[in-house]
Amino acid sequence: MRLPLLPRLISMVYEALIVGGVLMAAGLPFVMLTRYGQHPEFRTAYQIYLFLVMGLYFCYFWHRSGQTVPMKTWRLRLVDAQGHPPSWSRCLLRYLLAWPGLLTGASLVWALLDREGQFLHDRLLGLRLVREARVQA
Repeated sequence: MRLPLLPRLISMVYEALIVGGVLMAAGLPFVMLTRYGQHPEFRTAYQIYLFLVMGLYFCYFWHRSGQTVPMKTWRLRLVDAQGHPPSWSRCLLRYLLAWPGLLTGASLVWALLDREGQFLHDRLLGLRLVREARVQA
């Protein structure tokens, strides 16, 4: 069954809001310890630090349950071929491989053309985004 693109896009917007907060909270200690405002030479180190914090955020949740908070909200789950949350190594590779496709828009184009609506980086890693069924109360 083809996974619709719209819930994933909405989830990405929601994710950006949460990640923004995570990065602000994580950035504060770095800025205070390095006095970044007075030492702009730390810019590259700061960017690498935030990239690593963001990677840790995503990999932790993908590995733990296959879902970040926005993914739970939109009933999306990342699974491997056996239906389990991915390993740490696959989570890390997914994080790294997703960036080029996200920045260029190639991931969205691929998802539109893919027979199951999957992103290219997930296809390459043997992962799938699946939509969970609604829970009836």
